[in-house]
Amino acid sequence: MDRLVEILYMISTALLVPVIVLLLGFLLWSSLEVGGFLREWRERRKGAAPWRRYVGLVQNQSNPPQQEAAARFFLAEAPYPGLLGTFARKGKALFRSELHLGKLVSDLEIEAGGRISRMNLGTRVGPMIGLMGTLIPMGPALIGLSTGNIEQMATNLVVAFSTTVLGLLVGGLCYAMSLARRRWYWQDLSDIDYVYRCLHPGAGTD
Repeated sequence: MDRLVEILYMISTALLVPVIVLLLGFLLWSSLEVGGFLREWRERRKGAAPWRRYVGLVQNQSNPPQQEAAARFFLAEAPYPGLLGTFARKGKALFRSELHLGKLVSDLEIEAGGRISRMNLGTRVGPMIGLMGTLIPMGPALIGLSTGNIEQMATNLVVAFSTTVLGLLVGGLCYAMSLARRRWYWQDLSDIDYVYRCLHPGAGTD
């Protein structure tokens, strides 16, 4: 039993350096994501007015031919932010084909899901790695306490608390970005689907 405990202790302590490196990597990645998030937020604020104006133009038409004409005008107008901008740029050449335009809509849905899943990864894995970085040094810290080595105990406690803070920081940043992007992308996909159905009224029906 003592041998098994020693093996478990050796394995867990050996994981400390990879955990710290991985946590620092997640911190760097989340910092880059924050930069991209702020850039996207700025672009959405700048492009919100024409975006909502042209979507409203499509919605205000009273019959399908007028809605289709407004939807084509929507695709030909100024660049829009986010997924709607991608749809407008690529949809200009595809709007006559229900099949190809539908494929573009599906691809954008997958892209939106991938972006949100990336944030969910940081939300879940960041705190998990932080917790590992908290628990692993507790063993050496307790050994230092039992042997009277206060310096060893203090060093390991600093590592434990620091990894906790960093893990929660990564999780908090990713969670906040995930909430905002989920709302953005749902609105984008709703507008994209509306414009698509205006161009092809029979899309998605049996």
